[in-house]
Amino acid sequence: MSANAKPLSPNLIADPTALANWLDLAPAGDPWNRDNGFLTLDDWLALGDDCTEAHYRQAKTLGVPLVRLENLAPDSSATALIRPEVARRLRVVPLLVRGGNVAVAMEDPGNDETLSTLDFLSRQRVQALLATPRDIRNAIARHYDQVEDRDVARQLGVDPTGTVVETSEQEAQRLSREKPVVRIVHGLIAEAVARRASDIHLRPGEHGTDVLYRIDDEMVPVRRIMRSLHPAVTSRIKVLGSMNLAEHRKPQDGRTSFTLDDGREIDLRISVLPAVYGESVVIRLLDTMESLWDLDQLGLTPEDRRRIDDVMSRSHGMFLTTGPTGCGKSTTLYAMLLELRKQRINILTIEDPVEFYIDEIQQMQVNRAAQFTFASAMRNFLRHDPDVIMVGEIRDQETANIAVESALTGHLLLSTLHTNTAATTVTRLLDLGVEAYLLRASLLAVMSQRLVRLTCEHCKDVEDVDPHIRASLGVGANEVFHAGRGCSHCEGLGVFKRRAVYEFMVVTPRIQSLIVPGAEADEIHAAAIEEGMVPLTQAAVNLARQGLISLTEAWRVRAD
Repeated sequence: MSANAKPLSPNLIADPTALANWLDLAPAGDPWNRDNGFLTLDDWLALGDDCTEAHYRQAKTLGVPLVRLENLAPDSSATALIRPEVARRLRVVPLLVRGGNVAVAMEDPGNDETLSTLDFLSRQRVQALLATPRDIRNAIARHYDQVEDRDVARQLGVDPTGTVVETSEQEAQRLSREKPVVRIVHGLIAEAVARRASDIHLRPGEHGTDVLYRIDDEMVPVRRIMRSLHPAVTSRIKVLGSMNLAEHRKPQDGRTSFTLDDGREIDLRISVLPAVYGESVVIRLLDTMESLWDLDQLGLTPEDRRRIDDVMSRSHGMFLTTGPTGCGKSTTLYAMLLELRKQRINILTIEDPVEFYIDEIQQMQVNRAAQFTFASAMRNFLRHDPDVIMVGEIRDQETANIAVESALTGHLLLSTLHTNTAATTVTRLLDLGVEAYLLRASLLAVMSQRLVRLTCEHCKDVEDVDPHIRASLGVGANEVFHAGRGCSHCEGLGVFKRRAVYEFMVVTPRIQSLIVPGAEADEIHAAAIEEGMVPLTQAAVNLARQGLISLTEAWRVRAD
């Protein structure tokens, strides 16, 4: 320690002087010595919405200072220690090299793997500081993304400071083939798969294009692309999806497959929409290794597995999965198809679009331009000698009536419907114009479901539950539940992967007697519970009691 060294700075480091002073003393200093006047929790929380109590506790437990990066410009010798892609992957920002030490702002200073990687990459001794995810993200955007993007812009002959202009088809073709652009898009897709993302969002704005991944149903910001590079990146994505490069004013959809470095193929569904600051892009990633489950992976209870096996053994009738968009309805039906194809039967599907290709099953895709819709396909299916028919969705009266007709004429029909509970499926079909006596004779069972986010096992902690939530879900004030704090394993989300939570209503003779014109969903729901159905909300609470999900998550997916 030098003779001129100042007393240890408070544990909030927010300016270059405080950082330099701390780094001089870091090897010997104790940043949590309260006698030195360190900030309080209230002071930390007052700094911004992203400054949470969890960050404060994490820093105190690890014995590292908290850092705010808004007014800290990292030294170029520090940022040069690691490449941009490594900084994004590790979510770290090197700030200053001094006296054989390097100060590094990190999301998770307790991650041994991250620290080991930094020690390997740097000859300096790593001194960790804790920053919020938003601070890390913004700092990477300022000091890595922009530097990298300016270099790419120069290689493309694009003005880095210029505004976005509508490119010609010829210019778009040129940009889409340039190696730096190909590398950016390839990197975004490969990283999204590695981080288990289901979607990639490119949101153009006034100051650049924000890239976000949807991971376990959470939107996670990844990086910001320079605004002048947006046309080049979208052109490359359009080329992948076989879209019209000259069209910028109308929505476009595309599909392609993408081969990862390990040889694995990922299906991509691409949607492009015109927005104020350029074209907004969403890429849906369909990884059969992650998304195509069998029945054993759905989390069914032994009793419900027996019930679904009973449905699949039927020669005719209708089975429906229901719930909002993105709740895993198609996943459930695909799992049933994988089981059904083991039999010597003919299986036909009509989907919009076909998400996964399955051997030994004849799959068709809706083509409205050719008047090939759900209804028209099903009319033709009946002449194609099917045993099992899967319809992507029942949307209208015509499709509903043909589905019921198919179920009554010697076919097992599987489909989906947008309703919130199993009981309201009956009233919805009646509202669509299906005759009650036909529905009584055809409907076998309904599975209403949601996807819940599983609590991360690596950062699980006791959950602080709102009393209102406890009262609404009927749990005791002394019951203990758990939630994730957020760590590097779960991308800081506190949740890792998802599973289905559901209610399974078998149409018993008693429920059949309630399927009449003007039927009441509440009566059917109550009868189904008496017949053995566990309501979806109660099933979610049961998972929370097992510690698999938080009680707040059970509250989020409640169905009543």
